[in-house]
Amino acid sequence: MSEFEWKESQPKSSWTEFFTRNIARRQSAPYVKTCSSAPGSVNIERRINNLRGSLRVTKFNESEDNSSDVLRRDRIAWQTISQHLSLQIQQRRRSELAANRKRMLEFDEENRKEIVQRKNLIDETKRSSTIIKDKAVESVVDLEDEILDETSGLLKTDVHIVPLEKLVDRFKSDLTNGLTDDMITQHRATYGENKLTPARPPSFFWMIIKQLLIGFNGILWIATLFAFLSYKPFGEPNPDISNLGLGVILILVIVLNALFNFYQEVKSMKIVSSFMKMQPSIATVKRNGIETQVNAEELVPGDIVRIHLGEKIPADCRLISCDDLQVNTSELTGESVPVSCTIKCTDRNIMESTNMVFYSSLAVQGTGEAIVVNIGDATVLGQVGKLTRGTGESEITGLHREINRFVLFVIIAACISIILLWITWGAWLNIKENGFVTVNGNIVNSIGMVVCFIPEGLPAAVTLVLTIVAKRMYKQKVMVKALATVETFNSVSVIATDKTGTLTMNQMTITALLWGKQGEYLVPIHNNKIENQPFPNDRKRSSLDSATICGAMKDLIFGSCLCNNAAKQSAINGGHVNEIASDEVVQLVGDAADVALYRLCTNKCSVDIERMKQVNPRINSVPFNSKNKFMITANLLEKTSADTNTDDTVLITLKGAPDFVLSRCSTYKQDDNDEALPITEEFRNTIQERQEELGKSGYRVIAMLQQRMPKSQYDRIIEAYRESKHQRQNQQEIISDEPDLNGLPSNNYCFIGMFSLLDPARSEVPDAVVKARRAHIRVAMVTGDHPTTAAAIAKKVNIFSKEVSIDGGIDSFKMELQTPTGRPQAHFMRNKRTLLESHIISDVKTSIDTKGIKTTSNSQVKSNVFKRMWMSLLFYLRDPNQVKDINKLKLIPYAVIVTGNDINSMDDYMWNWVLSHQEMVFARTSPEQKLRIVMEFSKRGEVVAVTGDGTNDAPALKQADLGVAMAAGTDVAKEAGDMILLDNNFSSIIKAIETGRLLSDNLKKVAIYLLPGGSWSEVIPVFFATWLGIPLSLSLFLAIIFCMLNDVVNSLAMVSEKAEHDIMSRAPAIRHKTHLLDWKLLVHAYLVVGNIECFAAFFCFFWYYSSQNIPLSSIFFTYGSYGTNPPINKTSDELTIIQQNGQCIYYVALCVMQMFNLLTTRTRHVSFFQHNPFYGKARNWTILIGIIFSAAVGLILTLVPWFNSVFKTEPVEVKYVCPAIGFGAALFTFDEIRKFFIRRYPKSFLAKMACNYIVGHDRIKISKNCPNLRVRELNSSLILQTPSAP
Repeated sequence: MSEFEWKESQPKSSWTEFFTRNIARRQSAPYVKTCSSAPGSVNIERRINNLRGSLRVTKFNESEDNSSDVLRRDRIAWQTISQHLSLQIQQRRRSELAANRKRMLEFDEENRKEIVQRKNLIDETKRSSTIIKDKAVESVVDLEDEILDETSGLLKTDVHIVPLEKLVDRFKSDLTNGLTDDMITQHRATYGENKLTPARPPSFFWMIIKQLLIGFNGILWIATLFAFLSYKPFGEPNPDISNLGLGVILILVIVLNALFNFYQEVKSMKIVSSFMKMQPSIATVKRNGIETQVNAEELVPGDIVRIHLGEKIPADCRLISCDDLQVNTSELTGESVPVSCTIKCTDRNIMESTNMVFYSSLAVQGTGEAIVVNIGDATVLGQVGKLTRGTGESEITGLHREINRFVLFVIIAACISIILLWITWGAWLNIKENGFVTVNGNIVNSIGMVVCFIPEGLPAAVTLVLTIVAKRMYKQKVMVKALATVETFNSVSVIATDKTGTLTMNQMTITALLWGKQGEYLVPIHNNKIENQPFPNDRKRSSLDSATICGAMKDLIFGSCLCNNAAKQSAINGGHVNEIASDEVVQLVGDAADVALYRLCTNKCSVDIERMKQVNPRINSVPFNSKNKFMITANLLEKTSADTNTDDTVLITLKGAPDFVLSRCSTYKQDDNDEALPITEEFRNTIQERQEELGKSGYRVIAMLQQRMPKSQYDRIIEAYRESKHQRQNQQEIISDEPDLNGLPSNNYCFIGMFSLLDPARSEVPDAVVKARRAHIRVAMVTGDHPTTAAAIAKKVNIFSKEVSIDGGIDSFKMELQTPTGRPQAHFMRNKRTLLESHIISDVKTSIDTKGIKTTSNSQVKSNVFKRMWMSLLFYLRDPNQVKDINKLKLIPYAVIVTGNDINSMDDYMWNWVLSHQEMVFARTSPEQKLRIVMEFSKRGEVVAVTGDGTNDAPALKQADLGVAMAAGTDVAKEAGDMILLDNNFSSIIKAIETGRLLSDNLKKVAIYLLPGGSWSEVIPVFFATWLGIPLSLSLFLAIIFCMLNDVVNSLAMVSEKAEHDIMSRAPAIRHKTHLLDWKLLVHAYLVVGNIECFAAFFCFFWYYSSQNIPLSSIFFTYGSYGTNPPINKTSDELTIIQQNGQCIYYVALCVMQMFNLLTTRTRHVSFFQHNPFYGKARNWTILIGIIFSAAVGLILTLVPWFNSVFKTEPVEVKYVCPAIGFGAALFTFDEIRKFFIRRYPKSFLAKMACNYIVGHDRIKISKNCPNLRVRELNSSLILQTPSAP
């Protein structure tokens, strides 16, 4: 309280107003070592309100995944700990004030009045603190007394308060040179490694228990219970031991199924965990006076680390210096507004002080240097994580929902069948045919219904297929954060990709320097990929002669040295830093353009850049960002002996895109001398023409501007800027759209010249784009480059194809104001010459909701409990975020180029026109516009995959259905993406899509295989026996064996099938229409294949009865009088043996039919002979192993005496199952004919009735007979019309 004078007349108010006044006084007071104890009221109020809102939303937003749940709990814990820290600091300060008050009463009675004032203030603070505490407990989370224990260390820490020099001495570090090797070894022995103690891995015991109880196994346990009950007591006084054996068999089935799924799950977990080793976290650190890169896990307290834009903070650090550094702590605190960092302590609470940056925060702007103060579990995140670790739940993905739908279908089908059985028994059989089916017999039949409907092989198949996918992704260098999300690849219809680093190699090379109107120098190149690249007018590359270098060229090279952030760093080798003496361990780090300029200066011009930067120190800078598209530096120039001016000179250098920076120029340098002339419209046109000429050949162009001024003038400008900025902050003025240049001038520059750069396209990208086009996936380039350059690269990588963009044409539009009304108008053009249509832009723009952001009203919060339960159930069956019932745009066979400046003005009509093009390029786009593009695609029902590597790409990566980050990108982008391309290769996306389609195909094949034999052909015998009064043709034991041994092994063999050769020629699946289980699959599996198999098995069954002189008339509708009315010349024991023989014949015949079904369902519509399992690319010997295993199981069950005696099986004569071979061959032939007609006539009724074999082909195949097609909007759909003559 020594720093503030509190007035006695201060009115009592709410806790918010009290802390507002407190913070206002504190901000107006000079900085002191011991800051005011309470945190800013704005922070507390914002966090509590934000928290309440988040709790309301997350209470009903069931779609949060596991990581989101953990992060939400971490945020709540962070906020609670922060508030408790503040309260404890307040309590400590009140104790100090009480002690001071006692001493003052003893030694100075004259200060009694002041003591009373302080007592009133303390009481008010106490009341406010109580309110905060109550609100924290009410609105945050109940952490009980653990918080006091966990935060005691944070309360005692002073790393953010003590002077920096003392902190450096405490860790025996050095601000200039960093730690020495000896201190690193000591600190590592003391503090350990910089990694959080991982959450306890899931207990193997609980994993097994979970597998034993979830899914189909839960249903089987109920069937097992009734199997034992049917033995005793329901089966008394003569219990059938086969019912006991049935219960034992069911338990074995459940256990074996659970153990297999457990094994595959553990195997998948190990593969996924190995992904993280492929992508280590790297930190830039200063050790032994050398700046190097090390694995972040090797950091120790006292390390001096550099923080760059887009990086994740590697540990808890105190800032030493910062240049406009802002960090995003939303992953910790839930606040989306970045925190502006300073080097001063702003709060005694370490979690509120802005001179601290915490582990896992993300640097979203600026740079900084910091000293590591806490690592691993000692970090704030490590302490917060202890309170919330291990409480996450499994993520619900589309694949999980498909399995849930399958389980729901099985439950409903089994329940309906059981209800029908009991209605039939109670209303008819028990009355009319008493004794034919007993209660115990009907229970056994009900168990049979449950077992028959459950495809026991499906859960094992899903687990196995995910393991196979994990292995393939590992080999393809694709890191998927959740394996189940791979299923999304099957639905991807649009890929919005970056250019640099994804389509190109991200290895830029300076090919030419250009200045004035005609000045030019072609840089000698010794790279075949670039040397063979055609340059405009095919000019020769000359050698560099210092005598012929003009002033403009010297300024270009000089500016390349100073306006450059590329730097040399020692490489990392196994986590240890090598000596920098060897050139092989030194690498250039920085933006690709900066690296290219660095190499130009050092390799071609023999300039010592590091020396140049030392003698011309940088005093100010504005870093490049994707919105401004330029970078500015201010350097204090070295004085020469010929310089007679006493004042220093400041050189301000600006480099950026010519079309963005040319407007900031007032003069330009001539071709052959240093004289600067006023810039003219003619010169601007010349520069634009040179840029267009280079852009058509795929070159990127960077312009360079300069401005010189005396140091005194520079100081005056900076001082005026600081005063103006401070004034605006105090007045809380709205900042204009003009970027903040840190006081540097925004115009009156001199245009020096330009650089042309070439980034070669990856050799494998053109084929990958063609493959995507065959798969009916549109590839849209979204880049910040000039439209001409973007179009040239698009042609090289086949995004602009000859058939569409070259033969058809490239569309664009021009914006202008309509003369009579002054309203904006768009002219749709083709090839920049033909006017297609003019459109007046509407005032109402498209409305879009951001993914994952929902608002909840009070009425929704208080909704009916049954409605919430229903919505919760639906959440597990369908994706609440998917777009439903939207007709996709019909595509027109033309290309289109859209610039970023026009995107903000586009309305729905224009978006429909642009996104209906088959080939698209978006140029000069900002990250905000990239997000808008993704939203517009999603709004029109497209499933979008987006690539990104920059910090500002994170919103688009989050918004997309599939965010694809690059391994060479920033940590922010990697955090936002769903997958990471470890090789930064576009073709890996196409491979991942193929893997996703293969996963979907194989699971659907498994379902088609399992349902006919393992379900339909086992259910029908029960209904026939009940309704038609015939002997049961398949015993429950044989049905279980068939499901769990014969079918499961064959279905697992199906999972390992290779991709069909046409898998990447089919259209993407429509997400809300394509399911693992739909009515088409049920019709095909049950009514077609199931009936054929069932008929074949019954044919063999009744043929055997006929051979035993038992006609069909003595079998059907006999019920309880079977064998007596009409009479059969057989004893009851003989009839029992005949029935057992018939059941085994039915079982073996069903096995034979399923073998043929296995061969037919291996392909969806490709012929078996084109995709045979015996040889070639489609070889799959596991199919043969499955067939042999199935035959062996049948032989063992029917020939081994123990099974004959216990489970009442009998040997089977071969002749009685021979008809099944004929029926199987007929099924195989029928399916081959069906597939042939589907391939031959893809739009026929037969093809439409197939299980989603051909989907969406009519969207892509559009006639190009009409040269001038345009899009008209009619009833929310697009049709093609021929325009009238322009």
